[in-house]
Amino acid sequence: MKKLLSFIFSLVFILYSYSQESQNQNLIFTGKSIDDAIKFEIKINSKVEKNYATIVLAPELYPYVDKYELVNPKQISRVLPKNIPANVEYFYDKNSREIKYTSYKWAFINKIDDKTLFDRKKLKELVEKECGELETYTKLFSELEEIITKKYALGKKSVLENKPKDKLIEWENANSKGTLKLEFQDCSNNKNLLPGWFVVSFIEYSK
Repeated sequence: MKKLLSFIFSLVFILYSYSQESQNQNLIFTGKSIDDAIKFEIKINSKVEKNYATIVLAPELYPYVDKYELVNPKQISRVLPKNIPANVEYFYDKNSREIKYTSYKWAFINKIDDKTLFDRKKLKELVEKECGELETYTKLFSELEEIITKKYALGKKSVLENKPKDKLIEWENANSKGTLKLEFQDCSNNKNLLPGWFVVSFIEYSK
């Protein structure tokens, strides 16, 4: 009986680990073409949104924007990971259809009514509850850091900021650059309490 229970436990652990690993692999698209990116997103049940406006990149965001003929980006709504949905934008070159700039954003912004906003007690309770989510976002940040570090194994990694609620890491090689960032509300500022906002973002572009 003990051997059977041990076997079942081991099997469940292996399946869970495999599921987590598979989910982590789906956090970042590693291909090059926009067509492969769309296939990838559909495979993980993402939704391709309709573009209702023209979106362009400023040189401050993408220093190499003038090198390519970028068309309106493909905008994606992610459902993975389930507890932290994401929005993705793929900017690609019209001629080669290669992705040149990708923006990932896993964000939560709590919109509350004025009654709660001006009730200090209710607002404090809400913020304290939201700040308990910090671990979820820092875990996601760590998972992304591990994936991106492997991707840039032959490149340079720079940790620019490493605070509990503010983290910033950059990677760079001969062909591309990536920036991973964590921004989290200040839970300790009792005088200027604000409703929740937490953002993990990753931007990657080709040179």
